[in-house]
Parts: sequence; C-alpha cells; structure tokens
Amino acid sequence: MTITKHLYYTPVCLVLVLFMSNTCFSQTTKERLIKKWGFAGVEEFGVVRAPDSTAKNDLLEIKADGTYLFNKAQKSTVGNWTLNEKSGVLSLTDLKTKKTIAYTIKSIDEKEMVIEYQSPDLVRTKYHYKPKE
Repeated sequence: MTITKHLYYTPVCLVLVLFMSNTCFSQTTKERLIKKWGFAGVEEFGVVRAPDSTAKNDLLEIKADGTYLFNKAQKSTVGNWTLNEKSGVLSLTDLKTKKTIAYTIKSIDEKEMVIEYQSPDLVRTKYHYKPKE
C-alpha cells in the first residue's frame, strides 16, 4: 500500500470506528429511564425549590418489566408505564384507580431526569430527579 492510500484510509477508518462506537453504546431514553430516581426538587415558573421535609424521600422507580413504583407526598402508587419515544411522553397508569398521568421528559441522562406535568388549568411544573442507590 502506498503512503497516499494509507493516509487516505486512516482518517476514514477512524471516522467509522467513532461512528460505530457512538451508535453501539448510546442508550435510548427508555433504557435511561429504567432505574430508581430520587426526588431532587420542583421547578415552577423557572424557580427550582429543593424538596421539603414531606418530599425528601419521594422516589420514582421505573422497572424494566413495564411497572413502576411512585412514592410522592408520603403516598405510594404502583402501576404500569409506557413511553412514547418520539414525543418523549412518559405515561404512568395507576393499577388501583386506572388513571393515567402523562409527563413530558424534558431531559434525561445518567445524572438527572427532568419531567414536566401540565395541569388541567395549563400550569406546567417540572420535577427534577437524581438516581437513587
């Protein structure tokens, strides 16, 4: 192989390796969701407030089998969850009441998840979560 061909193929190979590693190792939103999330604060009108004493132990556990556990304001609910990856909407359906609450995933990575709920009177509230061990 001549030096010219070698100089041409080396960058092409590097680009292919980087592209393949990014594709192979990137997680989907669904995969990132599956864990136990501890409540880190609520954001209303652009202001983030830390959890108060009644909410400091709140958590949302999203399980791989399609079920969830939600401890919020010292009340616990269990049910099934679905995710529309295209729109980023996480739907939680309570097993007892059969009511579904939809949250829009605003951001998610290995360190934080921010979901937004829009109330019937159109008030938007963002909930911040961090992975819980």
